Amino acid sequence: MDFKLDYLVGDIVWNNGPLTKTDVTQPLTENVQQRLFILLRTFQEEWFLDTTYGIPYFQRILGRKTPKSVADRIFQEKILEENGVAEILSYSSGLDNRTYSAKFSVRCTNGEIASVEINNIGA
Repeated sequence: MDFKLDYLVGDIVWNNGPLTKTDVTQPLTENVQQRLFILLRTFQEEWFLDTTYGIPYFQRILGRKTPKSVADRIFQEKILEENGVAEILSYSSGLDNRTYSAKFSVRCTNGEIASVEINNIGA
């Protein structure tokens, strides 16, 4: 269970008043969606408590003329490593003006499906 995020801004959603169940993630699918959103927006070595967490943007993607197929594979490997993800059901991505976007669905370990869309990675 985590605090809910506003996916457009990337900030925690704060409501005035006591903390309720609507202010936190409940089902595993919500939890997985949120963790994947955070993972794909985190540069590897950015978080000082775990420098292996995140996507190796500087190490393997940005400024290296990395083909889209290699970037796709890097993202998919990281997605599959996330707790709660059993498999990737669908994955589509685009690379436009050096910004990467991805839309995918994963099957969670409880059998439910979580969908994630993330845009302007690397912008």
